[in-house]
Amino acid sequence: MKRRLVALTAALAIAAGGATLVAGQASADDGSTAAASAAGYNALPPFAGKTFLITVDNGNVYKNTYSADGTQLHSETVQGNGVGEVFDATLATSQVGWNLYFTNWVEPNGVTVSHVMNFNNKTVQVYFTFQTATGTRLGQLHSATMTRVA
Repeated sequence: MKRRLVALTAALAIAAGGATLVAGQASADDGSTAAASAAGYNALPPFAGKTFLITVDNGNVYKNTYSADGTQLHSETVQGNGVGEVFDATLATSQVGWNLYFTNWVEPNGVTVSHVMNFNNKTVQVYFTFQTATGTRLGQLHSATMTRVA
């Protein structure tokens, strides 16, 4: 129960004030990294060094390849709008629960993307914002699945 409360408190703190939950430092009853790791908090996010297909409910599919340290993203649109578009971005990532990660980046075209990646059920909640031709900034919320391909 204490671990769930710590994870919930950390998630609320991140949402409220941009706090960062550092992997290996939260949720351990005795403060040890070993206990934190056993609770599902790892030094590296589970996407580090791997490639996933992100299949979004709007028909777009992205092939996302993450650097070995989990701080960089190489993305290619493989289906839907913008097929063939490729970009690289720097990630900001926080672990917000057991096998649950919040990650965010800004694409070269100014689109901001936030993912809540749930490695327990292989789903992703996607929120992105973009500027319209009239200068208005809009946001959209989508659901997605993730499938590891490499």
